[in-house]
Amino acid sequence: MTLIQLLEAGCWSFGASACCAVYFNAEKKDIVFGAVLGSIGWVVFAAFKAGGGAEAFGYFAGAFAAAGAAEFLAVVMRRPATVYLVPGIIPLVPGGGIFYMMRAAVRGEFPEALSAGYGALAAAVAMALGIAIASSTARIITLAVKGKFRNGKRAAKHTVYFPEDVDNQGHPG
Repeated sequence: MTLIQLLEAGCWSFGASACCAVYFNAEKKDIVFGAVLGSIGWVVFAAFKAGGGAEAFGYFAGAFAAAGAAEFLAVVMRRPATVYLVPGIIPLVPGGGIFYMMRAAVRGEFPEALSAGYGALAAAVAMALGIAIASSTARIITLAVKGKFRNGKRAAKHTVYFPEDVDNQGHPG
């Protein structure tokens, strides 16, 4: 895949994501950000696929990139990440694989239906995993930045001191 083809794919996915954001009645400023995330996710997927990598890993990487950027935008813009994530992953949704699975099943070509269905399922699972890991990573980073995450566990709202941690006057020591 050439750079021109990659840019063309990015433009098409930008348009698809923008139309999806309009359909979901997003605010005007959010439409552009959601469309950019759709472009980023699709270009990452296309680059992995063109590089000879596994298609499922391309879906994972594209979804991870879009979800990570959506979490970042959510913090910066003070909006829910879903506003940016949903239009951002629309180009990655394996609708073609599901269509080919159903078409093969209707024609009675069950081995082809199973193959297409397995590919669509692998893509969906890879996307879900990419979104979950990006979201979890963003939450951990946010808690760490706010100082509410210590020693691998979420910090308690109130610190509890044990008797051996208190000096003779009742102060933590």
